[in-house]
Amino acid sequence: MTASLAPHESARLSALEQTVRDGLRDFRRTGQALSEIRDNGFYRASYESFEAYLQDRWGFTAPQAGRLIDASDVAKVLDPLGIQPKNEAQARSYRAAAKVIEELEPEQQRVIARLVEAAAPDTQPGAEGEADGETDLPWDVPAAEVRIMASVVKKMQPDALVHHPDSGDEVPFDTLSNPERFEVIRTHVDQKTQAYREKQEAKANAPQAEKINWADWVLNTAAQNLGHGQRLEITVEPDGSGAARAVARIVDGGTGEVLSAGAGAVTLKKAVLNLAAELK
Repeated sequence: MTASLAPHESARLSALEQTVRDGLRDFRRTGQALSEIRDNGFYRASYESFEAYLQDRWGFTAPQAGRLIDASDVAKVLDPLGIQPKNEAQARSYRAAAKVIEELEPEQQRVIARLVEAAAPDTQPGAEGEADGETDLPWDVPAAEVRIMASVVKKMQPDALVHHPDSGDEVPFDTLSNPERFEVIRTHVDQKTQAYREKQEAKANAPQAEKINWADWVLNTAAQNLGHGQRLEITVEPDGSGAARAVARIVDGGTGEVLSAGAGAVTLKKAVLNLAAELK
């Protein structure tokens, strides 16, 4: 059932809908407006559900609206850090980092803001890529690295043992001065960020696994490589836990001897790829 709105609710709904109408290209304003309409039930005068309201009024699905609202919420967390995503997808890439940041105290969040500022590329007025005095500062700090910052700050509890930045002695974190604490945090962040970058570089430079069309591989192997009387079988059998596993193998048709077999798998594709790897 629908329900009438109080005059002040109707006025607020009208303002919010104008925001959505004017701000469809601004995910922050649109997400914030949709969130308020949902949370206050302002749709209830004409619609029985928020989902029906979204579909009829704006042509949105619930997941589409949810992504806008999530992105807007993330952008709100990032704004005090100086990070301003340019679109919904960029904002949602910071979702994991924002979740950690929300759990931190204001002072801890200010430390992250300093780390972000220090990590952001230098920008000077008139630098290349700026327009009308605008800068991208400090958007270029990747989401994964902001999450590293937040995680390090979160772990630096007062009784955490750290190495003094000058003496190298192991001391409780809360015995350090504020500048010393920041130096310790930045050192930890730099170490973890470097390790992350090296891991990503190694992953990017790793040899790419050969892509095999498993169905074509089965036919080609059967046609070109099987000896007289041999056959390639793919069997699917229950594994005893209520699920099933597939196994691809080459069998001697006369004796039934299994000449080669791949490891069992939960899909036919993986079973065939396991056999291909075994034959190599």
